[in-house]
Order: sequence, then structure tokens, then C-alpha cells
Amino acid sequence: MSMQNDLFESQGSAPLHRLFFALLPSASERAQVAGVADGLRASHPHTRWVNPERYHLTLHYLGESSGPREDWIARAREAAEGFSGEAFHLQLDHLLPLGNPRRPALTLAAFSSSTELLRFWRGLQERLIRAGFKDHVGRSFVPHLTLGYSEPAPATPAVASVGLAPDGFVLIQSIEGQSDYTFLGHWRLGTD
Repeated sequence: MSMQNDLFESQGSAPLHRLFFALLPSASERAQVAGVADGLRASHPHTRWVNPERYHLTLHYLGESSGPREDWIARAREAAEGFSGEAFHLQLDHLLPLGNPRRPALTLAAFSSSTELLRFWRGLQERLIRAGFKDHVGRSFVPHLTLGYSEPAPATPAVASVGLAPDGFVLIQSIEGQSDYTFLGHWRLGTD
């Protein structure tokens, strides 16, 4: 079965396995993001909030399948091996609804990205394309972290900015219906 077909065909009732590269906030950064979310709860009563332990900033979404795809995992790991970018900082400074307009993700997003972050994202993108993920990696990048899933057209008041200084990036497998992620690899970023 081709990679393309497996993305859209589910066999039986097997839970979907999603594979992606991401940045993870540190414990203190996660607490700051949770504080932003807590400050929004009263004004967004119909939002389904993400558990702070699941906060992440997706770099490249590689696809979903009806079960684990060891071939995808191996190719993704191979693409990441030996790759590191310059250290960078990122300011998540405004709310941005993304995705399905009927149930948008309420995200904490970056108004602008540093040159180092964009160079890192493009470098990983190129390696993933060479590894066979051409149809799956994004063509553009809006750095954002999902706080929850909201009502249509959610209010987007000004929020406190949260700075992230990731020390690396991770390969994650998320399994539908499971609350924990499976971490399949961690690669460090360069140092300042």
C-alpha cells in the first residue's frame, strides 16, 4: 500500500497513529503557557483545553496510518540523524485560531520567526523530502502551540508573551484515544 493511500484509509477500528517532529517547551515554559490558558478559561467556556503535558509546537507533520509504520519511523529518524540547527529563541505572543472553522484550534502563535528558526525548519524539511516525505511536509510554517479546541470565531484578546528556547527537537507518535505520546527520538540543537 502506498504512503498516500494509507493516510486516508483506516482498516477496521484500529486507532490512528500520527507521526510528527516537534519542539517541546521546558517545564517552566509549559507552566507559563498553562498560565495563559488559565487566564482564558472564563472567556472561553466551551473550549476543550489541552493538558499542559501535551503542549508541543509541531515542526513537520508526517502523516497518519491505521497502525504503527516502522518504515516511516526509520526514515524519519534517518532524516534527523546528524542534523542540528543553530539555537534559537521564539516568542509566542498572540492568539490565533487555526484549522476547522467549526472547532478551531485556539493557539498561542508567534507573530514573527527568527532567521535561525526558519533556517532550521527548512533544513529539516529538505531532509524529510529526500527521505520520501515530499507529499507530507508542510510548505509554510506558522509557529504555534495549541491551547485548546474552541467554539467558532473565538475571542482573541491580547495575552502575555511566552518565550521558548528549545534545546532540541523530537519525533513523536500520537495514538488516537491515548493520552500519552510516544517519543521516538530526540536531537539536540546547537548552542549559542
